Amino acid sequence: MEKKYRNIGFYFLSLVIFIALGFYYPYFSLFPAFPAVTFIVHFHTLILLTWVFILIGQPLLVRFGRYKAHRILGKTTYVLMPLVILTCLGVMRQQYAREIRNNISPMASLKSLFTSFTAIASIVIFYALAILNIRKGNVALHLRYMICLFLEFIPPTLGRTLGYWLNMKQTHTHSISILVGAAIIVWLLLSDKRKNENYSPYIVALSLYFIFTASWAVIGYPL
Repeated sequence: MEKKYRNIGFYFLSLVIFIALGFYYPYFSLFPAFPAVTFIVHFHTLILLTWVFILIGQPLLVRFGRYKAHRILGKTTYVLMPLVILTCLGVMRQQYAREIRNNISPMASLKSLFTSFTAIASIVIFYALAILNIRKGNVALHLRYMICLFLEFIPPTLGRTLGYWLNMKQTHTHSISILVGAAIIVWLLLSDKRKNENYSPYIVALSLYFIFTASWAVIGYPL
C-alpha cells in the first residue's frame, strides 16, 4: 500500500462514530423493542453494518500485512454487495408505499427517493471499478475507488447526525454532507496530482457528485 494511504483504515474508523450518532434516534434508541421497525429494515441494517466493518477492516488488514485475510474477506463482498443493493431497494420500496398511504403523489414519492437511487448507483459504480482494477492487478486504482465508495457513506451518516443532534433541515444536512465528501475528494485529487499519481478515480467521483447534485437541484431538492 502507498505510504500516504497506509493508515487510511484508521480514518475509516471515524464512520463508526457517525453511524452511532446518526442512527441513534431512528434505530438504536429503540432497542430492544424496536416498535414499528420491519424485518427489511433490520436486515438492511445488519447487511450495511457488515459491509461497513468489512470496508473499515480491509485497509487495516493490509496495514498489518494480513494479505491472505484481505483477499478472502474481499471475496465475500461478491455476495454481500448484491444484498446491500437488494436491501436498499427493499427499504426504498417500503418508504414509497408508506408515502402513498399518506396521500403523497407517486411522482413526489419517487422524487423523495432520488438521493437514495443516486447513492446506490454511485456505490455500484465505484465497487465495479474497484473490482475491475484489482482483477487487472492495479492496486492503486482499486484503493482509490474503494475510498470513493467509502465516502458515499458520509451523506447518510453525517447528514443524520447533523439533523438529529443539531436540529438542522434535511436539505441543509444533505448539502453539507455532499460538500464535505467533495472537499475530501478534491484534497485527495490535488495530493495525487502533486505526486504525479493516477487520480482518475477522483475525477470520476467528482463528475458523479456534480451530475447527481445538479440533477437533485433541478428536480427541486427532494428528500
